[in-house]
Amino acid sequence: MDAHYINEVLNGNTNAFGYFIRTYQNKAFGVAVSIVKRDEDAKDVVQDSFIIAYSSLPNFRKEAKFSTWFYRIVINTALQFIKREKRKDEVVGEHSITDNEKTNLNNVIAKLEKQELKRLIKRVFEKLPAKEALVLQLYYIDERSIKEIEDITAFTKANIKVLLYRGRTNFYGILKNNKIGKPY
Repeated sequence: MDAHYINEVLNGNTNAFGYFIRTYQNKAFGVAVSIVKRDEDAKDVVQDSFIIAYSSLPNFRKEAKFSTWFYRIVINTALQFIKREKRKDEVVGEHSITDNEKTNLNNVIAKLEKQELKRLIKRVFEKLPAKEALVLQLYYIDERSIKEIEDITAFTKANIKVLLYRGRTNFYGILKNNKIGKPY
């Protein structure tokens, strides 16, 4: 389906690019917000990414997946945004997790409504370092494989696994320390 719309755009039908915006804007926003942390900034990053993708479409290698190529643009745009804004990631310490605590956490999360869970995840992602939030977003929210994450981020497989481990550990630590989701 992507190939059809790519050809349409390349043949002068600029309206066909709307397909890519409708198809990829939500996940692109999720990727961007996991890096830049603020909705307003993520919207700017996604908009800039679509502009870059549109202007770079003639250079797109058709043997690659459009989504992988586009998410790479989103990541690079978000990282450039952070560099321009000179933001510092908030560092969250390492935390050990007991099996009992894992069970308690799973029980609490299972009780949350879907919207509450989305807001909770967003608040926790805002406190995670950008790379950890990005890898967690791609792996758990966007359901990308480690190989796809390698292609999108250019991180090594080992680095992705480390970021997933640290991200999960820090995610839990943020929940535990802030008592998010615990009854009062």
